[in-house]
Amino acid sequence: MTRLTRRRRHAGFTLLEVMVAVAILALSLTAIFSSQVGAMRTAARSRHVNTASLLARCKMGEVEEQIANEGLPAIDDKGRDECCEGAELRGYRCEWSIDRVVLPGDMGGGEGEEGEDGEGGLPGMGEGDAPALAMGDFLGGGSDTSGLAEMAIGLAYPVLKPHIEEQVRRVTVEVFWTEGETERSFDVVQYVVGEQPPAAAAAAADPEAEPAP
Repeated sequence: MTRLTRRRRHAGFTLLEVMVAVAILALSLTAIFSSQVGAMRTAARSRHVNTASLLARCKMGEVEEQIANEGLPAIDDKGRDECCEGAELRGYRCEWSIDRVVLPGDMGGGEGEEGEDGEGGLPGMGEGDAPALAMGDFLGGGSDTSGLAEMAIGLAYPVLKPHIEEQVRRVTVEVFWTEGETERSFDVVQYVVGEQPPAAAAAAADPEAEPAP
């Protein structure tokens, strides 16, 4: 009887072994639950971003339609609504803005564009240097045309700058939603170009043509 009782006592688990096993199980379950919660949050974030991108695309289409019907606004325009008209989703809102595009004043010429006598002109051009300019002055050794290209851009840019600023607008659509206590957003930026009226387009194509009565 004594030998049998000793064998039964050695066959069981001690309290320390049970505590260690429970601690390992708790750590494992905690890691598993944490990974599951992280996966659920990632999936929820993906759904929110996907929905926000669709709403932003829909709102951008509405802004483009507004510009096509009413033309570009003379000044900046902005607004706030529930994103897509007729397909609003609870918990999402949109803020949109149409901003004028302001180009830099020059193409890097800066103060160097003034001549020696203080009047505007090409860099290094004096009062009597205009007749002496030749193609070789801008070719930089005979094969590099970067100087000629810079001169052409420098001459055309001041003329094109006001037209570009008048016909181009920067449209920004930002979608907001809430995840728990945190507000998140997704934004889309696009540049739109206003269509010229037929009379303006014809005048630009043929400046010598007389305007129609």
